[in-house]
Amino acid sequence: MPKLERRQMGAYLCIASNDVPPAVSKRVSLSVHFAPSVRPTSQLLGAPLGSDVQLECTVEASPMPVSYWLKGGRVLPNSFAGAANGNYEQPGLSRPEMLLDGPKYGITEDRHGFRTNMRLVVRSFSPADVGTYHCVSTNSLGRADGTMRLYALPGSATAGGMENNFLDGFAAE
Repeated sequence: MPKLERRQMGAYLCIASNDVPPAVSKRVSLSVHFAPSVRPTSQLLGAPLGSDVQLECTVEASPMPVSYWLKGGRVLPNSFAGAANGNYEQPGLSRPEMLLDGPKYGITEDRHGFRTNMRLVVRSFSPADVGTYHCVSTNSLGRADGTMRLYALPGSATAGGMENNFLDGFAAE
């Protein structure tokens, strides 16, 4: 099979038969390795302050990737070597913070074959949580990321009377 593509991945059944029974069959599973692709469910998400906010990305990759969440800064595009060395920032921007599962952030992954659903829950959303979030996935063939911007909805009940414009949180990045 020359020039295999992802869509050709799957199980194949080979059946050999002639005039002498029985026919013989063999099932073969074909795996195709490819660099990650990342799709965020939305690029811009508004939420009321004080709520729990869920961000999601769908990752497709083979072999299985290592995936993680970053907050802030800007991830340089297609910079696998730079990502491995932690070189995410651009001049004038702060370095992104790697997010870990804990009291503030809930991080989960659901894997289904070569597809992974990444979820980040920001608990008790506050003005400090406003900003840019990146879901990043890497394997031996490459790296990809998806970017989402999270903003506070104007007039949030827990905002203490503070009126937020969704662009307010991005001025500092």
